[in-house]
Amino acid sequence: MKAIAQVATYEGPNGLILHIEQHVLVHLYGNAQRKCWSREAGGQLFASIKNNRWVVAKATGPRPTDLRSRFSFRADRKAEKAEILSLFQEGLHYVGDWHTHPQDVPSPSHTDICNITDTVQASEHSLPGFLMIIVGRLPAPEGLWLSFHDIRGGYAKCILGHN
Repeated sequence: MKAIAQVATYEGPNGLILHIEQHVLVHLYGNAQRKCWSREAGGQLFASIKNNRWVVAKATGPRPTDLRSRFSFRADRKAEKAEILSLFQEGLHYVGDWHTHPQDVPSPSHTDICNITDTVQASEHSLPGFLMIIVGRLPAPEGLWLSFHDIRGGYAKCILGHN
């Protein structure tokens, strides 16, 4: 497998800069669905935030209590709420979700878009929106979908910047 970069920097809408730390990328790609029997995995993303710069420093999941199959993932919401409270005490903000797809180059399904939109709109937060990362089988950048979803239901794919 190709070596994982030390940090991946993406450009989001309205000047948002997203840094994803290497250990987060290692965690995400460690759960990629490379075998025909691999089940979808997922979890939450947490970042330190300073103005328009988000440093994604933690990815949680998958958990033993999540519901997982080859083509679907349903997180344990009670466990997720506990993660949000615990990691906020450590100075990290919940900024979105991640999950895998059994595709080389992943793209979001209609269900994926609806789920993250519902999360953005139903959550109590002061952020302009949340991230969604989908991990495919190929290395980044081709094998990593990253998008920003706003409170109005719109979204923009984030583009890889210069690391």
